[in-house]
Amino acid sequence: MNWMQLTWPMLASASLIVAIAHVVIWIARPSQKVHLALSLAAASVAALALLELAAYRSLAPAELASYLRWMHLAIAVMVLSLLYVLHHWFGYGSTRIVVVAAVLRLVALVLNFTVGDNLNFLAVTEVGRSVWLGVPISHPIGETNPSVLAGQISNALVLVYVGQTIVRALRTPSTESRAALIVAGSWFLLIAIMVASTLLMVFGLPRPPLIAAMGFLLVVVTTSYCLVSELIRSQRMVMELQASELSRLRSEQEVATERASLAHLSRVTTLGELSGSLVHELNQPLTAILSNAQAAQRILRRDPQDIAEIHEILVDIIDNDRRAGEVIGRMRGFLRKEAYEHAPLAINEIVSDCVRMMRSELHDQRVTVHLDLAPDLAPCLGDRVQLQQVVVNLIMNACESMQSSEQGHVVSIRTRASPDGVLTEVIDAGAGIPEEMLERIFAPFETTKATGMGMGLAVCRTIIRGHGGSIQAENVAPHGARFFFNLPQHG
Repeated sequence: MNWMQLTWPMLASASLIVAIAHVVIWIARPSQKVHLALSLAAASVAALALLELAAYRSLAPAELASYLRWMHLAIAVMVLSLLYVLHHWFGYGSTRIVVVAAVLRLVALVLNFTVGDNLNFLAVTEVGRSVWLGVPISHPIGETNPSVLAGQISNALVLVYVGQTIVRALRTPSTESRAALIVAGSWFLLIAIMVASTLLMVFGLPRPPLIAAMGFLLVVVTTSYCLVSELIRSQRMVMELQASELSRLRSEQEVATERASLAHLSRVTTLGELSGSLVHELNQPLTAILSNAQAAQRILRRDPQDIAEIHEILVDIIDNDRRAGEVIGRMRGFLRKEAYEHAPLAINEIVSDCVRMMRSELHDQRVTVHLDLAPDLAPCLGDRVQLQQVVVNLIMNACESMQSSEQGHVVSIRTRASPDGVLTEVIDAGAGIPEEMLERIFAPFETTKATGMGMGLAVCRTIIRGHGGSIQAENVAPHGARFFFNLPQHG
């Protein structure tokens, strides 16, 4: 066994390994058809290496002519596949040139099987023998086929296309252009080898071994190396992007958790400010329950038969117990710290519940509430507790702004339909908002109150924006301020 019998099978095996590797990549990523094309090119190089080895050992003219004919099929598949890879990967050259080059290569392939023995010879008349590095090899001798011109024109156009790619890559330095230089440079070398090999064969001269198969393998390996390097780089970028996105999502979750905690703290603070009002509101039904129970005891001692009056007392006790339960339920819902659930809500019910919750506080501050709630408003999608928090905060701010006002302590609350949803307004008759604060009134830690933290309106804005709405503030003439928020309607 000589070195040629070892080298050519090794070339074929290496080419097949590259082909299988790119088929696997293409199966995993079907959209990247360049890997399928490159696997076809590598498989063609493997076939070319085996045919070339057989041709070098052939002694019969007809047998050698047949091997040359099938070698052109492998060369055509390889050239077309690599043209596809080069054009669809980089696209630096002219589309028209690459199309004409591919068409001429197909024409040359048809002529290879229809005119003469093969594309190079009309007839192979004899087999020449020469010795390279101690190994005798065969080369064809015969009448030149004029059809070989089609293949050479195709090679010339490929050279032009490769030259365009090299020039474009030199003008735009980048990672992709460096890959284009490597692939196009190996292509340029391959085409030069193909032209030289054809000329040697046409003139009946022996060509050195390792010309065709080795040249094609060089192009396939360099292209494969650049393509796989690009794949690894893009995969690394995807992993970095996924890690960055995961980090961003975690940060957003942390921010959302902090906002929820801040909103809960704001509700606790608000409820603390309303504690006197809530105690008073609970005291009324509890006192009534106690009085009714004592009255029932006296009636039973005086006249156990007066069932009708005892029944009325029990009805009053039940009603007052329900009132107390509603107050406690509102307090518990207002204080809960759970995942919020958005559901269709009537904004008029939200406003009415908040006014009932603050009834005693409003009475103690001698504030009158005028409600102007539009009927038949479309429902809004939102969380009841969060929207209650917004309305309570706005009403409390309105009450506090009128503490030093000599005007009537009146808060007007209006709801009405708007072009893009449902509008809710809270209007007071206080001193209004200082002009320099109008632009930043909803910013954190901005407040007009001496003892305020400046978080109430910031939380309100966060809640309304979380519901897909907007909240604004403005002064009204002759005095007072108007806070209004708009929520998108549901359905």
